[in-house]
Amino acid sequence: MSDFRRFLLKRLVISMALTLVAVSIIFVVLRLLPGSPFEALITAGNLNQQQIEEIRSLYGLNKPLLQQYLAYLQSLLTFQFGYSILRSQPVWEILRPKLFNTLVLLVPALVTTAVLSSLAGMYAGWNRGSLFEKVSIITTTFLRSTPVFITAIIFVIVFSYTLGLVPAFGMREITASPDGLLDTYLSVDFLYHYILPFTVAVLYYSGDFLLLARNGVIEKKGSEFLKLHRAKGLTEMEQLARAGRNSMLPILTYFALRLGMIFQGLILLEVVFAWPGIGRELVLAIQQQDYPLVQAAVFIMALAVILANLAADVLYAYFDPTVSASGGDAA
Repeated sequence: MSDFRRFLLKRLVISMALTLVAVSIIFVVLRLLPGSPFEALITAGNLNQQQIEEIRSLYGLNKPLLQQYLAYLQSLLTFQFGYSILRSQPVWEILRPKLFNTLVLLVPALVTTAVLSSLAGMYAGWNRGSLFEKVSIITTTFLRSTPVFITAIIFVIVFSYTLGLVPAFGMREITASPDGLLDTYLSVDFLYHYILPFTVAVLYYSGDFLLLARNGVIEKKGSEFLKLHRAKGLTEMEQLARAGRNSMLPILTYFALRLGMIFQGLILLEVVFAWPGIGRELVLAIQQQDYPLVQAAVFIMALAVILANLAADVLYAYFDPTVSASGGDAA
């Protein structure tokens, strides 16, 4: 077996182990929470104790924990997430549109900030010590270190309540009844609601890509291959383009990691803007202790992050000749 195949097999085993740990933790934590999903229904008088016991039996919550755990693992492995306790709907039917809403918001935001911030970072690194470099680093670092919900609240106060330029909450008007994907996601109403959360997400992600690109160009600026290009008479912009191209691997790797994390959404961003994404849905499900819904949402998020980490590791090992598949620097 080649070094790369051995490396890939090792990473696959680690990824499967991490997935098992993640889903096991959420199983235990949910059952350690005080109360149950049925307390609100009992208090409201909607269900009596006998009906509660029948529902518990239906969902297998009256079985020993080990049996519950094995049934839980089986359902995740087969992607049969079951039914929501409080909504009486298949879990995947609830999560699918929420997941799509999160991707519609955050994937374009991530791509936009990856391109713009990387270009800005390359320019800042090439012009080290310039006013542009200082301002860009201070601005993006401030935005990245500020909790996203704080930035979101400030934007809502300024652009929605003070200036009245855009709506503060939701994905469309309450009275809207779109028909089909085009009417839902390409309407003026949707774009009007989309501007503010999209902008906050772009600004939040910008710092990491800018600093990665800047540091990569600074590292390459004094390299021998650029001295050769300079001797050939290439312009400053042509040299910058070559330095940027040769520093793209860390940016692509980080993009892969961030893309996996997108499946969990920017939870607090979705909560502030009442964006109907998977992050906000998870918060509501935890509050209601809807076990099947929480378990499925966390499983999807954890799996996406672990697969993204696996993809990033493989990309680095495959494309970077200075890193060996065995884990150390290549000789």
